[in-house]
Amino acid sequence: MRHVVVTGGSRGIGAAAVQAFLAQGDRVTALSRSGDAPDGARGVKVDLTDSTATLSVVADLGDVDVLVLCAGAARQVPLADLDLGDFRNAMEGKYFSYVNIMMPVVKRMVARGSGIVLPVIGMGGKSASPLHLSGGAANAALMLVTTGLGAAHAKDGLRIVGLNPGPVATGRFQQMAEAHAKETGQSVGAARAELSARFPSGKITEPEDLADMLVLLASDGARAVNGTVIAMDGGATPII
Repeated sequence: MRHVVVTGGSRGIGAAAVQAFLAQGDRVTALSRSGDAPDGARGVKVDLTDSTATLSVVADLGDVDVLVLCAGAARQVPLADLDLGDFRNAMEGKYFSYVNIMMPVVKRMVARGSGIVLPVIGMGGKSASPLHLSGGAANAALMLVTTGLGAAHAKDGLRIVGLNPGPVATGRFQQMAEAHAKETGQSVGAARAELSARFPSGKITEPEDLADMLVLLASDGARAVNGTVIAMDGGATPII
């Protein structure tokens, strides 16, 4: 039985991932600030922006076969309100909440000669938005780390693959709509409708859609996929 660790596993994409891996018969540990976890998973409370606390948790996890990174997010900020603090907060909240756990777990995987790491990052690091410059910069940095580590550790038996969603139907989508409404002068309802309409299918991505892809990427069916970041925004950002 594999041991799958999911950060941000108490809600949203992380909770959906926990449930999807449990359905595969995996043993799942969910890390979050609250320590809550879906039924069937072990919940562990940790603030992943605290590198010392994170190292302590990693030491207690034991062997990790699959690490799924969903914890951490950067708020969207209207350009007129953007300041240096937003860039610092984005790096702490998104970039360091990922690398603080990814780096020590990767070292342990290298020592064992196997492991899969799946960071859920975001299209904001691939396509610049005036509302998401600070968060997009953190995402871009994570994309670089993901591809670099994947290439470096393929020889060690690891696969490291990023997943780039666009907007997802979680609580964070509401904050995105509020920022977009402030920037454009629309109502929040109109902003939500406009953001949803950007999907060619007319349907926003659900957390379960991402969870299904994470299960696939962690399977032997994706054994040749490594050192890359896969877009999963329903074709909303038509770039190469």
